[in-house]
Amino acid sequence: MIATLLPVRKTLILSFVLFAACKGKPQHREPPANIGSAVGTTGSGERAAPDLQLPQGPGTPPLKTTRKLGRADFEKLAALEYPGFDKQQHGLNDVVFEMRQMTKDHPRLWATVTIEPCKDDCWPMDLATWKTHEADLKKLLGPLADDPTVDWEMGQTIVRGQPMIYTYQLGQHTGSDAHGGGLAFTDAYALYYNDGNNKVRVVAEYKDDPTKGKDVMAKLAPKTDLQLLAQAFMDVYTHAWPTS
Repeated sequence: MIATLLPVRKTLILSFVLFAACKGKPQHREPPANIGSAVGTTGSGERAAPDLQLPQGPGTPPLKTTRKLGRADFEKLAALEYPGFDKQQHGLNDVVFEMRQMTKDHPRLWATVTIEPCKDDCWPMDLATWKTHEADLKKLLGPLADDPTVDWEMGQTIVRGQPMIYTYQLGQHTGSDAHGGGLAFTDAYALYYNDGNNKVRVVAEYKDDPTKGKDVMAKLAPKTDLQLLAQAFMDVYTHAWPTS
């Protein structure tokens, strides 16, 4: 079952930030009126920001589409808005829809929803089948793809009674070598589903300031929080997409 509330935790104090000289650092601000009032902790003694209410579908499995979706369908999906989130359209044409839903408070979390018609890549929701395509899924790691210190997990989960495939990745690299100079980091949970006509991927990820190591980042945006975020947007978009 998808939880209704997702803890949104404060950014760590400046001593945890790798680049203290970075200008224009976002500041914590009071949450919007539609945010709940429950309070938790980050696990390090820091008080958490009020909980963020996630969008919810009707509690049933994803609706099945009956045809390949196109621009007119995507334009309707682009109009969807959810309390507590800013949206940013990242792609919309005849064959792809991509929208970022971004939290207003810290830590900044993004849920990027990508919907496309199936081609030859809508595999059954079977982990063994998807495992044969694991190398393709690892492209989400970007410059960290070959970093042996990155945590990577792939598995099957159930969302509203529907089997889906997920991956989780956590890693950070600083320095100048084969990965390039500067900093690269990731803390992301990706959820995949298709109904044979159309496919959808939701990537929930930490998109705030860099932290002092991946373990600190994982405390700010735990895997469970990212999982709930991805499942929530998977739920609402697969009940909003056209079925006729």
